[in-house]
Amino acid sequence: MNTAAASATASSGRIPGYWFSRNPDKAWGEKFFLLFLPVFIVFNTVVQQMGWLDTGNFWNIVQNFLMWVPYCLLLPWWLRRNSGVPAVESYWFKYNVYMSTYVFWATYFHTEYFFQILGLRYHFPEVTLYFDSFLLGPDEATARETFQKIPPSMYLNAIAFFVVYHSASVVIMRRVRTLTPNVSPLLRKLLWALTVAVTAFFFAWAETFFYVNEGIKQHVWYVDMARMLSIGSVCYMLYFLVSFPNIYRMDEDDFAGAQGERWSASRAFMEASAVSMIVLFLLDLFAWVYGPII
Repeated sequence: MNTAAASATASSGRIPGYWFSRNPDKAWGEKFFLLFLPVFIVFNTVVQQMGWLDTGNFWNIVQNFLMWVPYCLLLPWWLRRNSGVPAVESYWFKYNVYMSTYVFWATYFHTEYFFQILGLRYHFPEVTLYFDSFLLGPDEATARETFQKIPPSMYLNAIAFFVVYHSASVVIMRRVRTLTPNVSPLLRKLLWALTVAVTAFFFAWAETFFYVNEGIKQHVWYVDMARMLSIGSVCYMLYFLVSFPNIYRMDEDDFAGAQGERWSASRAFMEASAVSMIVLFLLDLFAWVYGPII
């Protein structure tokens, strides 16, 4: 940290090392979305234990709609209605725009790589409605029979997952970043890169390990679970190597109290679209360099 920055930090009276944003609107959103974690876990557990995954098109979509929209969209809209920040300018709203945009492109295009490169399979016997890329991925003539088609419900499902991962990672990344304000710029960059890489790999690995369990593996599974956890997690972490530091920048104020740039909802859409394109390239590069893990 240079002298000017150190002086600014000292004059601000801030103690190094904090979890939540200095932007009050963003800090509220971060705390709110972290509280979504137990809701997310309980909802998924109940759905799996009650056998509600064995449903047709309508209920398959509705159950995943209910996992995301009531808590992540309707509840913050109600709770923040008198915050003084218009809904479309609020962090919670732009965060949802970002996640839904990112997940849409990733599910429509990127999941085809998960089918062919990582051995992901979906099987919902009562579902007949699908929505995914026509040209990317397996042969459309046999894709359904080989469990390589995407039900629309998986778009809604993935948004909830990504809300959890990105909410937790941003808070962790900030904590590490603000613990070392006085070290050299090079060391701070190395610590930042290491933090992003560790959190990216953890969430990529943890989703596979904890989500694809006995309660769901007849519907969602990997052809070779062991290789997915080891090699496949390296491929999956490419998503988060790009998106974690990108979403961190949204409406972020620095340690010394300087206000960061406030994103618009349209910018959140464009940033997420750009990130998804970069990740698509990285997935293709992984397929080109390493090839299928199965």
